[in-house]
Parts: sequence; structure tokens; C-alpha cells
Amino acid sequence: MDRKFSLRPPWPVSYFLALSIIALAVPLLVLLGMEAARLTTTERARLFDETRRTAERIAADLDQTLNGYIAVLESLATTPALAEDDFATVYRQAEAALKSRGLYAFLRDMSGQQLFNTRVPYGTPLPRSTGFDEEILSSQRPFVSDVVIGDVAKKAVMAVSVPVQRDGKIRYILSLSLEPSLMKELLDRQKLPPDWRGTIADRKGVVIARTRLHEEFVGKPLSKETRGEATDNSASGKDLEGRVVKWGTAPSRVAEWVVYVSVPAELVDAAAREALLSYVLIVAAFTCVGLAGAVGVARVITKPLNMAERAAKALGEGRAVEFQPTLISEANAIGTALEEAAHLREQAEQQILLLMREVNHRSKNMLAVVQAIARQMPSSDPKQFVRQFSDRIVGLAASQDLLIESNWQGVRVADLVRSQLSLFRELIGTRIEISGPPVRLQPPAAQAIGMALHELATNASKYGALSDGNGRVIVSWRLQGSGEEREFLLDWKEEDGPPVTPPERRGFGYTIMVAMVEKSLDATVEVDYAPTGMSWKVRAPARCTYDGPETAGRAAKRQNKDHGA
Repeated sequence: MDRKFSLRPPWPVSYFLALSIIALAVPLLVLLGMEAARLTTTERARLFDETRRTAERIAADLDQTLNGYIAVLESLATTPALAEDDFATVYRQAEAALKSRGLYAFLRDMSGQQLFNTRVPYGTPLPRSTGFDEEILSSQRPFVSDVVIGDVAKKAVMAVSVPVQRDGKIRYILSLSLEPSLMKELLDRQKLPPDWRGTIADRKGVVIARTRLHEEFVGKPLSKETRGEATDNSASGKDLEGRVVKWGTAPSRVAEWVVYVSVPAELVDAAAREALLSYVLIVAAFTCVGLAGAVGVARVITKPLNMAERAAKALGEGRAVEFQPTLISEANAIGTALEEAAHLREQAEQQILLLMREVNHRSKNMLAVVQAIARQMPSSDPKQFVRQFSDRIVGLAASQDLLIESNWQGVRVADLVRSQLSLFRELIGTRIEISGPPVRLQPPAAQAIGMALHELATNASKYGALSDGNGRVIVSWRLQGSGEEREFLLDWKEEDGPPVTPPERRGFGYTIMVAMVEKSLDATVEVDYAPTGMSWKVRAPARCTYDGPETAGRAAKRQNKDHGA
């Protein structure tokens, strides 16, 4: 029944509803204010992080491009014509391969005398070029120079060089002359927003390329302030155009150049203000809707209470009780509602518990694999440990990505092999053969085989069939037999590479290729270091795949075996 409000109790339920709304609103408004401040900071940090990630993406693209140039040079360095000192033939081959791509090759002897340069006709007298060979001679590895003025090009260029060896000694140096416009094209492919700037600078901070005003700034050094403050991957300052900017940086691992990506500071502040304004408007709109809804809810709640009061009075007076159904289910059948709610909650809790156990199980498995890798690796040399540990984790991460993409429903063997040989994708179909039926591996098997394939590919590139220009790698797999005798077979075979000699000791790489695979797949692994080429064979029960007996989507069974490294 309707009552007039009084300062003395008892009070109506609408009064307590109003107090509840106020009690909730006050701390909520405080939290909303704190969230608004955090949102502004987060938006600025997001743009900072975006510039850094963009710089890392450009640096990765740059490294991939430079690795491609190095691959072209190494291919030319192994031509029979160069081995016979037939420079005219090498000149024609280099010109045919590079001219359409805007690249120029030149060959020098150990005195620095250029023997040919595809910028000019063969036979043209050429100068002596020195100044960036010390690194090549000391490391005997490919090297990318800083910006120099080319002796033949007569303008700013960069050089990518590889040593040409004979009998274990450097006989010539084969180089590519890169123009800054090629790096400008690489930056333009990134499609940066109009107000953003991308810059590539060499080791000395000299500008190689820039997304805007490239011709004006190429060859000019960055300020010491810019180079110094950007060492922590994100900083504030002024760019070459004099704009106040925020920037992120990323290094090139191949050339040791630095990629800078900057965004105007005013754009960062504007984005933060816009995010804050949007947040305030959304909060205000939801607050108004909430207040209106609270008033409506209060009316809905008080109506059945008044009806219940009238029904109680009617019962006490001995009159017929009339109670009409209302919008509140508790007033009509509270017991049934509570039972259903309890049942639904129990189901939800069981589902959450199941998911948490599954996440916990998979996390422990992954941590156990990483722990095993760390424990079994040599730790006498910290740099070697970090490098080798990172390589193993990269191989494990590639397999993990495939498992996540497939929702942990197995990984196709073909996808796993191609992901672990991704650095040699240009050789797949020529020097690398991959063949086998469509077979999906169980998650533990995919992780173990993925790491083993990564180790095999690394060894092949360093010492085996992929370390020269002639070797071949053949990867094949198949299922054979039927029923409980059905087996999964995987072969890695190297041919036509350098002569193979068995390793003097068995290190952690052997553990990955043999012991880890045998334990994870309950398999037998054979490794043969034949002089004609190394081979690696796996024979495992078909239950390690989703095509074997008694799998039905479950993980492969494992037996407890003691394998030595």
C-alpha cells in the first residue's frame, strides 16, 4: 500500500533502494574517475607500443630483404664460371639476374681492384674500392656496409658483400650495390599513416631512407639527441622536420642498422583526449540509463510487496486471498527459480573447473618441456646458451602456433615441416623435397618432432646439405600396417652435400633429435652419419597421430623409458 514518507522508521522499500543506488554510485564514480585517468595513460602507451611494433615489423622486412640479397650473392659466388675465373660470364650472369631488380654487382680481388661492375660495360677500366672489407676478412661472413659514396656510382649507396673462398681462403669479394631508393620502396610498402614517419639509419646514424622528404634527408646524420634517447625502443623528441614526436625503434639483425618510426606528440595527446571523451560520454549515457532503470525496477519491486501485504491482511481477516502473477518470478515461484539458478551455477562452475584444469595441464606440459631444454643444454658459455636456447624455443613456438591455430586438434605433418623449414622456403620444391599423405600429429608428437626438425634444419644449414649450393634434403612420411600394428614413419635424408663425418660427441642437439622424440612418441629413432649424407628416421606407433587406432582425439600414450642424451 502507498505510504507517506517520514523521517522516522519504518521506511518504505523504495527508500532503501535509493540508498543502495547511492551507496553503489559513489565508489563507482570514484573508480570511473580512476579508470578515466588510467585510460588516458594506456592510450598513450598503446601508441608508443604501436610505433615500436611497427619499427620491429619494418626491421624484420628489412632483414628478410637483405637476406634475399645475400642469398643471390652466395648463389653467384658458387657459379662454375667464377671458379674458373671467367669474369665475363659471371658479369653476364649477374647483369641478367640483377638488372631488372635495380641491383648492381661488382667483384674485387684482395687488393680492392674491381674486376667488373655491372653499372658499366664489361672491360671498362675500374678503380680500386676499399674501406669496408675488414669485417668480411675477419669474420669470413657476409657484411652490409653503411652509407658510402660509390667509386663508380658517384652517389650514396650501400654494399652487401660476401667472401668468395678457394681452398679455405678468401680469393675475391662479391658485392651488391644498393641504392637508398630500394630502402625507400621497402618503407613505402608498410603503408604508414600520413602523419607517421619511418626512417632507416645506418650504424653511424646516417639516414638511408625516409617515408617523407627522402631525397632531402638521405645521407644526413640524425642528431645525437635522437640517437641517444631512442636506445630504450621508445622516446620523445624532435624529428628531422622539427616536429615534436614520440618514436619507437628496432634494430636490423642483419645490417645492424636502426629503424625509427615516429608519430607527432600532438596526435598522441589528441588520441588520448578522444579516448577519454568517448569514455566519459559512454559512462554518462550508461549512468542515465541506469538511473532510469533503477526507478523502473523500484516500482516493479514495490508492486508485488503491496500485493503481498494486501493478501496477508485478507488472510488475517478470513477473506479470500487473491494474488495476481507479477513480473517478479520470486513472488510467484521462488523455490523453482532458486533450484534452476543453483543447477545452472553448478554447471557453470564445473565447466570453469574443467577449463582451468585443462589450461593448468597444458601449461605444466609446456613448462616441463622448456625446463628440460634449459637443464640439458650446456651452460659454460652464457652467450652460446642464450643463442641455442632461443633457437630451441623458436622451434617449439612454431609447433605451438600450429597447435593453437588448429585448436589443439592436431597438426598436419606437411604444415609442421614447412614451418620448421620456413627460412629455406625458396628451396622447397627444388633442393628440398617434401612428400607424404595427409596425416595429423597429436600435440605432444607435434612439439617433439617440430623441435627435432628445427635442429635438423639448423645442422643442415651449418654443416650438411644446405650449407653449400648443391645439397638436397628429402623429407617424407607415411603410415603402414593396420590395426594395432599400424605405424607412422618419418624420414629426413640429405644428399649431394659436403662429406659427412660423425660428430665427436653427442650434445643436446642429439637429445632433441633422438631421446625427446623417442620418449614423446614411444618411437624408435635411427641416425646415420653416412659420408654421402646424414639420415634421420623415426618409426612410431600410429597412435601418435589422429589416424591411428584408439586415438579418438586423445593424446598419444607414452611408456616410461630412460633415454640418455
